[in-house]
Amino acid sequence: MLLEYDTLESCLAAAGVPLVRERLVGDTASAVAAAEEFGVPVVLKLISPALIHKADVGAVVLDLIGAEAVGAAADRLTELAAELALGTAGWQILVQEMVRGGTEVFVGIKRDETFGPVVIVGAGGSLVELLPDRALARCPVDTEQAATLLRSTAIGAVLGGYRGQRDVVDEVAEVVAAASRLPEVRPDLLEADLNPVVVTPSGPIVVDARLAVAEEPAPAATAPQAVDLDLRALLEPSSVLVVGASASGAVMPGNLVLRYLRGHGYAGRVVVAHPKATEIDGYPAIAKISDLDHGSIDVVCVAVPAASCAEVLDDCGRVGVRAAVVLSSGFSEVGADELEAQLAAVATRHGIALCGPNTVGLMSPGTRAHVCFSQAQSMASIPATGRVALVAQSGALGGSLASQAWERGIGISRFISVGNQAMLGTSDYLRYLAGDRRTDTIAVVLEGVGDGAALLDAVTAVTAAGKKVFVLKVGRTEAGARAVQSHTGSVAGDYTVYRALLTGAGAVPVDTITELLDALALRDAGHRLSPAARIGIVSTSGGACSMIADLCDQYGFTVPTFSADLRTELGEILPSFAAIANPVDVTGRVATEPAIYGRALAAILASDEVDAVAVLVTTVADPMAEEIAREVARQVAATRKPVIVSWTIAGELAPRGLGLLRAAGIPIFDDPARAIHAAALVK
Repeated sequence: MLLEYDTLESCLAAAGVPLVRERLVGDTASAVAAAEEFGVPVVLKLISPALIHKADVGAVVLDLIGAEAVGAAADRLTELAAELALGTAGWQILVQEMVRGGTEVFVGIKRDETFGPVVIVGAGGSLVELLPDRALARCPVDTEQAATLLRSTAIGAVLGGYRGQRDVVDEVAEVVAAASRLPEVRPDLLEADLNPVVVTPSGPIVVDARLAVAEEPAPAATAPQAVDLDLRALLEPSSVLVVGASASGAVMPGNLVLRYLRGHGYAGRVVVAHPKATEIDGYPAIAKISDLDHGSIDVVCVAVPAASCAEVLDDCGRVGVRAAVVLSSGFSEVGADELEAQLAAVATRHGIALCGPNTVGLMSPGTRAHVCFSQAQSMASIPATGRVALVAQSGALGGSLASQAWERGIGISRFISVGNQAMLGTSDYLRYLAGDRRTDTIAVVLEGVGDGAALLDAVTAVTAAGKKVFVLKVGRTEAGARAVQSHTGSVAGDYTVYRALLTGAGAVPVDTITELLDALALRDAGHRLSPAARIGIVSTSGGACSMIADLCDQYGFTVPTFSADLRTELGEILPSFAAIANPVDVTGRVATEPAIYGRALAAILASDEVDAVAVLVTTVADPMAEEIAREVARQVAATRKPVIVSWTIAGELAPRGLGLLRAAGIPIFDDPARAIHAAALVK
């Protein structure tokens, strides 16, 4: 519902938003009277809830001087209202003081379902939907934060003194900050368009505004209760109880958990609860949970029908079980919200840290605690150590990521399938991982979030701890944006908000599984690059050198020209016809002298002129591939600087060379674009 003009004007005034001098009238005579009172050139606009893009239908008449011109324009707008059949929706004429020239800025407010009100800034006027360059942040922002937002956009460069003009960023930032307080003035505000905000010699001023509020007052928000539980019993249990394994030989999720605990060498105590069996899959069984000594079990893994889960958890709470992983499905994902609420209530009453329900489980490979039934654990070789944690809302997608990460030699510190998040959510796990000694990189597969503010706070805590968070957001449709009724809705779709706010909190959004795994591979290899890192380039091909140099420029890296001293040193290693200024082409001489590749790489790495080196090997097959790989691996082992390796060849032509690099823990990319993009992600 759009606010009437008088209410809109009072809201803007209450927030401190400067509005052009204007008056709303209902007929031609009143329009003429208002224009004469203003005593300056005026603009007439036809105002109606049914009109969004007024200029497109001729509902704006500019630069009117004198009663005759104003009267004629008002008559024309009256006729237009009849032509457009605006009588039902209602219409009036807005008389405004004419604001001439000046840069036009767009300021919008949107109430996002996940993150609450956000403020959006960008180019204004008719360019608002044409130019995609814009920035946004959670409301409210102060003037300094608003200035930072503006300077991150192209229009910010114009406002910042382009071609000798006056720097007005701080002045516009005051308007943005004031606008960001509108949700406090109107808690029911859904959207606000301030477009354009025109920068005049006397300061920025809002020339057109539109505020939409909810049809009915929203119910009072209830802040989610913070979960203050120690998650160590969940993620590093010294004892595990499994409830729901079959004694008949059937392979149920509970049996798979037992299989993976044994297969991965879990050394803690494992007990199975079963009414009849005395042993299941090699582990002792007890008839009743109440038979356990109080406090003897850290975590229970529950795999029974949904209707029985709360009772099982209650029994576990009575004997002091500290954590639970509920694999069972049949809760809120199928509409059984009350059943899930009962489960969470039991866990809360007993102080049990609850993962799930509807989760595939948890893994901590470093302690061999695999309380999980994902088939990813069936891989023949899983790195026992790693610094990467995977947190996934989709257990199936999370398991596939884990398997692909392991296949690439990426070690995983924690695997967390959050399930339905009846108690513990993504934010809770992130807060734990912020202080986890086993983790320095986190990958999050995100479907949706109930408490966006908590997520952003948790991401901020992780980045403040010096750790990197990558987020792959799935379910990013903006179908709703196709039916928007405002500029704000069309320029700030749901994923736009997610991406901007996560980035602002310090996370690195990625768009594909490949991107995510590439970034994790470099982080796992210990690669850390500064935003404008100086890159040395070494290749066996001049064309390949150019390709890498172009990519470095694209992603904001510097490719410095080597000093005369370094060029002299390289000239003593490589043939006289080799390119040595950076990029460095080692030439075909490497076919007969593979050692020159390693010597050239060593000289560059030893210099203080680069922060990292990008290596690109092209069509070099075994056995020469093996020699070059040995040289590269030797230099990687001898330096602390990142060496980013691309090798563009069919794997069957260089199995020994590629295998040697993989065995040394060196990530290999089959496309230099992937390599440099991954390097940019780990900045």
